Amino acid sequence: MSKQELILSGKASFYLEVPYRLYRTGNDGKQPLFVYLHETGRNLAELEKTIAPLRALPGYHLLIQAPYPDVLPEGEDRSYYWIPNHKDEQTITAAREYVSEFLQEVIDGLLPHIDAGRLVLVGWEGSRNQISYFCATRPHYINEMVLFGGSVNRSWMEQDSSRYKHLRMLGLSGKDAEISDGTASTIQKWIRGESGETNRG
Repeated sequence: MSKQELILSGKASFYLEVPYRLYRTGNDGKQPLFVYLHETGRNLAELEKTIAPLRALPGYHLLIQAPYPDVLPEGEDRSYYWIPNHKDEQTITAAREYVSEFLQEVIDGLLPHIDAGRLVLVGWEGSRNQISYFCATRPHYINEMVLFGGSVNRSWMEQDSSRYKHLRMLGLSGKDAEISDGTASTIQKWIRGESGETNRG
């Protein structure tokens, strides 16, 4: 048997193509940009159906699919995840940062083409960790955060709370977490400051 010698070992970057859709509801002029991160294990088609009542809100609606696909099944039924199936925290955090860079790139690419006055990040229990990480590491991007059936994971947030003073958070649970015309009205009033349900970070 001939002698084998390791010549080079390294790491290489890779990129995934991830679909997204941008809608606009209402008139021209400055409007909120709602960015939706679906439940982990779902897909873009399911997200589009889920948020149908929320798309009545005046503003821009950006739907983004998670980047990591399940092996099975194929086609429209395939599930997508915000992080790959890893156990160690270092790999998971690296994946969250990788996904956050991707989200930032998509948002940065859209902002010059729309008249967005504020950015509202919207998610569910299954996407709350990715949303929490994005807000903790890039608080200057976000104005409001809406979470259905979940709460913010503060473990990534720095001790200096002044970085997050401008962030407003709305957590919806129980009946309030059912997405309907009533939910859209609640969110609209909250964004306008007409509701007392605001929680600050």
